[in-house]
Amino acid sequence: MSVSLSFHKYMSGERDERSGLSMPLPIVYENIPVTPPAWEYAVLTIDTREMSLPDAALLNERGSQGWLLTSVLEQKTSDGTRFVHYYFVRQKGE
Repeated sequence: MSVSLSFHKYMSGERDERSGLSMPLPIVYENIPVTPPAWEYAVLTIDTREMSLPDAALLNERGSQGWLLTSVLEQKTSDGTRFVHYYFVRQKGE
């Protein structure tokens, strides 16, 4: 089986120098099962009345464990309590 590569002239409007050539088109089939990655999540909740917000050292420690900080949410209650939620995600180890 051979395939002519003369589509170039239609795309650019230029004459195709390869129009007389034909090249075999290799086809490779692989049977690889597609498994979606598995994720795990963690939430670090800080009550600002009892604890201070995490510093860079704590966040870097989480990062070295493979955790990725995805978002931070501040929650204030009607009585003035303030919570800060840190959401982390990482791919599960095989």
